[in-house]
Amino acid sequence: MQLPDNCVFYVDDVSIPYAWHTVIQNVNDKLYFRLQLANGGSFNDYTITLDSKTYSGTQFTAMVVSKITAATSGAATTGSYDTQSKRMSLSVANLDINFFTDNELTDPTYNIAWSGTAYNVNNLNSANELLSNEQLPSPVGNTASPAEYYLMLTPIRNIYMRSPNLSSFNTIGPDGSASIIKKIAVNVPPGEMITSYITSSTDHLDCSRATWKTVEIQLQDVNGNEINLYGLNWSFSLLLDVANPNI
Repeated sequence: MQLPDNCVFYVDDVSIPYAWHTVIQNVNDKLYFRLQLANGGSFNDYTITLDSKTYSGTQFTAMVVSKITAATSGAATTGSYDTQSKRMSLSVANLDINFFTDNELTDPTYNIAWSGTAYNVNNLNSANELLSNEQLPSPVGNTASPAEYYLMLTPIRNIYMRSPNLSSFNTIGPDGSASIIKKIAVNVPPGEMITSYITSSTDHLDCSRATWKTVEIQLQDVNGNEINLYGLNWSFSLLLDVANPNI
């Protein structure tokens, strides 16, 4: 398809099933934590892999507690979730606990002296975003004062439609990519259909004099990870128009 001068396109009538989980395998399924005797005593570091499922706050807290207990061969772990504040509280009997942030795990200046299983600093697959765990240094909890984390159990809040052969490369995404043709807000609960339509006459991209032979579309999250729809169908419409060069 050979397109004329002053040609633009709109992406309209998008329908995408909300099919992904809270925890996504090999994307955000790892937590890295330390158990330490009080007052800076000896410590052990652990990595837990979370189950790829969709969770409520209570379910997520129970799963984290069970993973800590299993990884530490039975450490007495207590967890609770407050539905009003959306905060998860964690403590381990007679020990301090803290989940390391992504910065602490990747930036050598923090010198955390990690003693657990080696990890890939370039690909943490960290679930810290689900815990809103960004405070530095990472908070330490104990029985008297449990560690608290605000749970944000929506890992994908915007979907980015990318196309290397439709984009005019005059957009820029959070990860620096320049092939975004539409940003779609995730505004429905899991299991429902996400829809997006044209909201403005200026919501178009230039495609003047382009030659379209094939259409390649990718659905990605804010970090550039491809979104797995588990084989479910999704759809969209491309509308072509001739722009007024005087506007």
